[in-house]
Amino acid sequence: MFFQYIAMHKFLFTLFLLLSISHLTFAQEDLFDYYDAKQMQYDNDVYLPFIKSVRLFPNKDPLAPPIIRLGGSPLRLVFDDITAVFHNYGYTVVHCNADWTPSDLLKAEYIDGFQEYFIREHEFAFNTFVPYVSYSFTIPNQYMRLTKSGNYLLIIYENDDPEQVVITRRFMVYEDFVTPAIAPKRATLTQNMNTHQEINFIINHSGYTIPDPMQDLKVAILQNQRWDNAILNLQPQFVGNSTLTYNHDEENNFPGGNEFRFFDVKNFQTLTMNVRRYLMDSVWEAVLVPMRTRETENYSVQPDINGNYVIRRTGARNPEIEADYCWVDFFLASPTVYEEGNVYVFGALSDWKIRPEFLLRYDYKRKGYSGKILLKQGYYDFKFAVARDGNNRADETLIEGSHWETENDYTVLVYHREIGIRYDRLIGMATVNYQGIQ
Repeated sequence: MFFQYIAMHKFLFTLFLLLSISHLTFAQEDLFDYYDAKQMQYDNDVYLPFIKSVRLFPNKDPLAPPIIRLGGSPLRLVFDDITAVFHNYGYTVVHCNADWTPSDLLKAEYIDGFQEYFIREHEFAFNTFVPYVSYSFTIPNQYMRLTKSGNYLLIIYENDDPEQVVITRRFMVYEDFVTPAIAPKRATLTQNMNTHQEINFIINHSGYTIPDPMQDLKVAILQNQRWDNAILNLQPQFVGNSTLTYNHDEENNFPGGNEFRFFDVKNFQTLTMNVRRYLMDSVWEAVLVPMRTRETENYSVQPDINGNYVIRRTGARNPEIEADYCWVDFFLASPTVYEEGNVYVFGALSDWKIRPEFLLRYDYKRKGYSGKILLKQGYYDFKFAVARDGNNRADETLIEGSHWETENDYTVLVYHREIGIRYDRLIGMATVNYQGIQ
């Protein structure tokens, strides 16, 4: 049923592309084959090619991670459907274990209210060349309340059929029982000192009993809200009466990476840094300045938003429906082809995934990688990453380099499975910003 559902939308989406967008950089059939082959993942993913700009964040804080306190302020999900036709989208949530497998809880054990509901908020784009419908809602809400902490998967589907999956998004709900004290630093080991960052932390659980921290406790360390390179299941190095110390030399190391590249397309009438020119042919096109590899360059300070992006249009009262879509033209100069794999644009704009619509192809005449990606107006961070066919793990260091000084955000999540319960409770979290050069 899921594959039949995708096939039903092929004609409408292809017609839209042919009528209003003429600059696809990859074969349409290749893209549809990619989406046809996708099975639902317990991960951040999009299952239809006309769903764009999916974001899940704490209400009114679009750059914050999708983590909320149990009983606290809600999260907001926003996305666009560029078929510009209203669809009946609904949603539900699934409670997950610390490893993002479904927990053994019944829905009635973690949902108070409706277990499935429809998206009530939608608006049509206003004064844009690319038509779309913007959908949004908050969760938890008056119709669906969450009663347990832990990991959750938010599932968006169509036509009152949960099998017709459109979007999946991870989020976390925590309780304030412990607060990790995080102390990031330059890597200790000699071979990592110039390229890696070491994330040490202490969990003080005074007032909260953890009988067997080696077996019952799980931790996750995230860099810049990412799960694709998360460090999982570290064991405490020292166990005290009410403290657990995670002070490893290697197991808790992340490549520091480099500061993110960026471009600003909030205003099609004004050139900004990294935008060379704008073109107009039924749809706007932003041509970025040619970029070069940085793997051999020394570190330099560059303010960024750690791979994230925000939707904006200069002068717009409501950018969610007034921001237009444009083709963003990327070019990475490279005298030779990377034998290590294909080159992709990578970051929150790609859900930190290797996706075909973010693939750059080598241009032998221009001596570099080029490609065009359809994106909504705003401010974007990104990097170039390399990945082999069939390998979803991105390597940014081949093109961008890696430095211990790079500024990054780190989040520690603490899960506890108490004796007698059937799920991993998220008992605490903390986020800290690391800057190697103050």
